[in-house]
Parts: sequence; structure tokens; C-alpha cells
Amino acid sequence: MTMPTTQTTNSTPGIWICFVCAHLGLGFLSTVLGSDRLSAFIAGSIYLPLWPFKIIGVPVFQRGSWMIPPPNLLGWLLIVIVWAAVYWAVAALISRVINRRSGTA
Repeated sequence: MTMPTTQTTNSTPGIWICFVCAHLGLGFLSTVLGSDRLSAFIAGSIYLPLWPFKIIGVPVFQRGSWMIPPPNLLGWLLIVIVWAAVYWAVAALISRVINRRSGTA
């Protein structure tokens, strides 16, 4: 007697790619359109994840800049890691909900 198998589809990578493309697309649009609001959103997505690291003493900004220092190489790496992890967590949650609703989980 064979047991029926249910095929689960993992849509997490596809959803994650959509989030990453949307984030990059918003950055591109803010540059092309010159939108101050969109540019502020993109700037926030860069600086907000770095503040906790700066508070605990991780050197994430370039030295010698006057007001708003740009991120250094470590800062950019941490930005990519933080957003990749956040988007992966949200994509996994969405994928889980989709699979539960379709009855494959």
C-alpha cells in the first residue's frame, strides 16, 4: 500500500527575489525621478540598519566626513546582510502562509 504524497513547493526564493528587485528598483526610481520622498526612504533603508551597529561600536561609517558620513565597506556589507535576512524572513513567512492555504504544508 502506497501513501499519497503531497508535493510542497518552496516559493521563498522567488518571493525573496521580488523583494530585492523592488528595493533596488525603488533606489533606481529615486535617482531617475529625483523624488525627495523616495530618496529619503532609500536613505533610511541604508542608515537605519547601521545605527544599532554604530551604537555598539562597530565602525560602519567612513571617517573624516562632515555631517552624514557614507557607509564604509563593512557598512555596505552589513546593509546587504540585514536586508537579505529581513526579506528572506518575510518571504519564508509568506511562502508558509501560501502553502498552508493551498494545503501543501
